[in-house]
Amino acid sequence: MKITSSLTVMFSILFVLLTTTSYSQEIKIGFKDSIESAVLNENRKIIIRLPKDYNDSDKYYPVIYRLDGDLDLFIETVGVINRLVYQEELMPDMIVVMIENINRNRDMMPTNTSFFQSEPGAKNFKLFIEDELIPHINSTYRTTNERVLCGQSLSAVFTLYYFLTSPDSFDSFIACSGGFPDCEEYFIDLTNNMLQTKQDKRKKIFLTYGAKDFLDPEGVIKNQLLNFTQLFKSDENIDWELKIYKNEGHVPYQSLYHGLKFLNK
Repeated sequence: MKITSSLTVMFSILFVLLTTTSYSQEIKIGFKDSIESAVLNENRKIIIRLPKDYNDSDKYYPVIYRLDGDLDLFIETVGVINRLVYQEELMPDMIVVMIENINRNRDMMPTNTSFFQSEPGAKNFKLFIEDELIPHINSTYRTTNERVLCGQSLSAVFTLYYFLTSPDSFDSFIACSGGFPDCEEYFIDLTNNMLQTKQDKRKKIFLTYGAKDFLDPEGVIKNQLLNFTQLFKSDENIDWELKIYKNEGHVPYQSLYHGLKFLNK
């Protein structure tokens, strides 16, 4: 009886294994592309995500350009947008364009500092975005004129630089844990010059800071951001918010979520 029972169980398991169909299905949320940049003299890779209904509609979509593009940040960005679009219904869907890094320090820094003494490349990187990347995206996909630029940490420094020097290139800016490392006077000059120039339309900028940022133990960056945003109070064409997370560290995870909610309020 014991042998018969054991054989019955064994053949039953074998039958299930043989008759169960195993299959895999590809999950695709985006794809890679590249641009041969004449400005930078190099090939720049990007990751793109199109809205869910892009291929089944004739609609045009806003675009979010996010710096420091890699797979992890891409998945995070798509997840945040999907939540705000389909679960909370707070904003329209967007095309996502992630720009991968090649030489991050060079591209993100607009000036020399004690931390960065090489030739700064932020001006050329900005020209690449304005003159090559944005036209490529606009000519390839159905886009509206609404654009968002988002950076974090060092690329947030670049985002602030972009906001102050070419505010009309984007409608909105999100700078997560950005500051002015050993270049505060440089950015104050840029800010004063920008505020003296009348903007064509209203701009939005959302900044975040984690109070437990290990890169800012003495609160220098926090004070820089507080002083920076105070300069905008007299400008009615700039809609801004600085969100400080008391229990978060460098680049608070909720930054993009709260940033997009602010831009779409």
